[in-house]
Amino acid sequence: MSRSHNKKRNVGIIYEQIVIFICNRLLENKKSEASIATNIIEKHFRKGTQLHKEYKLFKALAETSQISDNLACSIILEAKKACNSMFDSSMLEKEKSELIKDLNYSFGKGRIFEEKVKNYRTFATIQTLLNEWRKKDASFDMTTEYEIKLHNKLTEVVVEQKHNIPNKIDPLVNKIMNNKFEEKYRHSLNESQKDLIKNFVDDKEDKITDYYSLVKKDCLTTLENYISSCQNKILIEKNNIIKENIQNLDEGNLSKENLKKFLIVAKLKEEILGE
Repeated sequence: MSRSHNKKRNVGIIYEQIVIFICNRLLENKKSEASIATNIIEKHFRKGTQLHKEYKLFKALAETSQISDNLACSIILEAKKACNSMFDSSMLEKEKSELIKDLNYSFGKGRIFEEKVKNYRTFATIQTLLNEWRKKDASFDMTTEYEIKLHNKLTEVVVEQKHNIPNKIDPLVNKIMNNKFEEKYRHSLNESQKDLIKNFVDDKEDKITDYYSLVKKDCLTTLENYISSCQNKILIEKNNIIKENIQNLDEGNLSKENLKKFLIVAKLKEEILGE
């Protein structure tokens, strides 16, 4: 993206990749690896570290959106001031190197960095700015370019996507698909996931939306009960984000991409219950 950006030293990307890795390992019932990754976050992002300070500032910028132009300008100015006063740059780079070394040693070189991050471009923009703001000889042109990008991100209005309705499927093709599906996935999917896919393939729109609503409601209830007695600090911290993502799922969206999201939700409920 630029000479100042290295995704392996991007605090937001690294943190997000570790969290995604933890969630995937839990879904695969690899609790030992999930526990190791959780301990790494708690060790390297503990309060008082330079990584903790940078991540808090990064997170504040990444999670802010749909605000006014004036407020966006004020936030960028304050973030810039914070970068100039609150960081020990050499210590921050040392801590990032130690984190990368720990991740590579624990899971294999580069393994964590294979995890895909949804908002990569936004994260790259923010880290580039944090890097430039800390420099005494920062590039005026680069800083201006990325401040404009961040300003646009902070003020951007999110537009709701249109729904994609699947085409009708021939009954014979439907039967063959169901038989193949049952043969291939009967041991790897839980009952909720099988029902979701069956209703989707059968093109039963009312049943799909009703079942989406049921899966969504059940998972939120299960998650709430689990978090109330959970000791995992990372999951507790991400609880609101997970809940918000589930709540924002649209039961009326009958696209394949939305089906994949509800399949994950159905799997998440199963893992929480320890089934």
